[in-house]
Amino acid sequence: MSNLIKIGIDPSGTGTTAIVTFKDNKLIDKSEYTHYDWITQPDIILDVLRPYAIINIEDCLYTSANASKDRDDLLKVIGTVKYNTKKVHNINWVSPKHTKSIVKNMENLSKYNDSCIWEFDKDSNLIYQYGKGWKYNNDKISNHLRDSIIIANYEV
Repeated sequence: MSNLIKIGIDPSGTGTTAIVTFKDNKLIDKSEYTHYDWITQPDIILDVLRPYAIINIEDCLYTSANASKDRDDLLKVIGTVKYNTKKVHNINWVSPKHTKSIVKNMENLSKYNDSCIWEFDKDSNLIYQYGKGWKYNNDKISNHLRDSIIIANYEV
């Protein structure tokens, strides 16, 4: 047994950070942490980092002139985590474009194909059914947990 551990993190600056842990491609832990002060979010993220795991963290798209305070706080969180992990080599920064494209494709496919259930090809336990939402192992999950599952299954 290889004991491969993957951690997927969907960070937030002022809201909910979702973290999932897979061991040998089986979900063993999923957690959501809600805190509205961005200063607390990096500590939550840094506390779960493991030197023996593959860690995928969703990065942030560059901000624009009309960005929100939440987005600015997210950039601060990501900057703090990057600064504190600059010598850690097992972290992959995943573009949110990756997560958004998977979500949009699954939602669109189910919408135009008679509301069928669509599975995420990297993890068939993550499914979307038009009008019913997202599930993992038949349990309804939040969008934050959905994103962290997709992020954990990202392959460089």
